[in-house]
Amino acid sequence: MLGLGVALGLGSAVAWGVGDFAGGIAAKRIGGMVVAGGSQLTGFAILVVLLVALHPAPPSVTTLLLGGAGGICGGLGLAALYRALAIGNMGIVSAVAGVGSAAIPLAVGVVLQGDVLGPPQIAGIGCALLAVAAASGATGQGLGRTSLLLAGLAAIGFGLWFVLLDLAANGDQLWALVASRGTAALLIGGVTLPWANRAALRASARLMAAAGIADVTASGLVVLAFASIPVGIAAAVAGLYPLVTMLMARIVIGEALPRLGMAAIVIAVIGIVLISIGG
Repeated sequence: MLGLGVALGLGSAVAWGVGDFAGGIAAKRIGGMVVAGGSQLTGFAILVVLLVALHPAPPSVTTLLLGGAGGICGGLGLAALYRALAIGNMGIVSAVAGVGSAAIPLAVGVVLQGDVLGPPQIAGIGCALLAVAAASGATGQGLGRTSLLLAGLAAIGFGLWFVLLDLAANGDQLWALVASRGTAALLIGGVTLPWANRAALRASARLMAAAGIADVTASGLVVLAFASIPVGIAAAVAGLYPLVTMLMARIVIGEALPRLGMAAIVIAVIGIVLISIGG
């Protein structure tokens, strides 16, 4: 089942990469918090349709609580990421967020679950730290430190989302996603969307919808991957999404990277691959 889990993780990486690019572009127009709220509401609507169609058994309180806590972490992480993508270099921002979100579930597994790291995973963590250092150094080449700080906050939020959703999905995968997405939609969308500029909201609606569809697709795929591979490995494989975001930014909007920034992305991707194959 390892092959299926990795395939699901890679699918989520592609979906997250596409969603982050769309969300980052929309955030340049209307702001990261608003885009995060809109995308979360879109994803929640899709999950509600699935609930009606599938009629799953009622969830446990534990599933709802853990899923909701994960939604708070993931939703705030997404808002931080979209803001960082809007004001910083997309490739570097997504690389920093990606390595952090991959490393946190791995660390939790070692500390709380007694997982043992192999040499490739140790090397991968070293690459992750080096990538963050290189990305920080690239701020001297026109890249804002604020965007890197926000990317770091996004990494923490995503890492905690992986851990909490893995625990919630042990009870019911669909209800875990519904609790997560519903909480994030209420928390962020309910606060930001009523006050958003209507003209800007309409102009960005398609991009926000695309980001929401891609994000909920990625979330569903990675939760399915939890059934086949450990959460740390699933997070590491899904963490390859910065490569997709970088390529789209390069191809669609012609985003250029300083050499140190390109090195940060390459090292980050190498680190994520090492972490994943070490499992």
